[in-house]
Amino acid sequence: MKRAVELAKKAGEATRPNPRVGAILVKGGKMVGAGYHRRAGLPHAEIEAIHQAGVRAKGADLYVTLEPCSSHGRTPPCTDAIIEARVRRVIYGSGDEDPRNQGKADRILRKAGIGVTRGVLEGECQRINGDYRHWTTRREPWVILKLAMTMDGYLVVPGRRWVTGAQAAGRL
Repeated sequence: MKRAVELAKKAGEATRPNPRVGAILVKGGKMVGAGYHRRAGLPHAEIEAIHQAGVRAKGADLYVTLEPCSSHGRTPPCTDAIIEARVRRVIYGSGDEDPRNQGKADRILRKAGIGVTRGVLEGECQRINGDYRHWTTRREPWVILKLAMTMDGYLVVPGRRWVTGAQAAGRL
């Protein structure tokens, strides 16, 4: 799972509004496929790993940082591809907060005879997508810093205490 986390971190901000996800396929103790979600609209991490593994995906264990999607958006559901590839077991780090997917992968995959384990390195997997989780559950932007700055790059105007007015500074 640590390798899947490393891959997810490579995604950067290009996946928005989707989460950053990494995945690896392991068979016979060896990694046979790996991938990460590179950009919104492109194949998800699980699909990249399955494509890289090819026929070796059959009977392999899939480690993925986030619950595989089960809904159709710009790309088809990852659960369909996992079943079609005949993966033996799916191990994922954290559940998906998106109501279209939340908890559905477990039922779909188990019904298809695929073993499911969740919660591996859960905290680490959740931290990768703090912004995605915040937006999905609260429908509020993830704001890390808010500041006022002059056009020429000053945070404080020489000779004045505030760049903004009293209302913006919360002094009213």
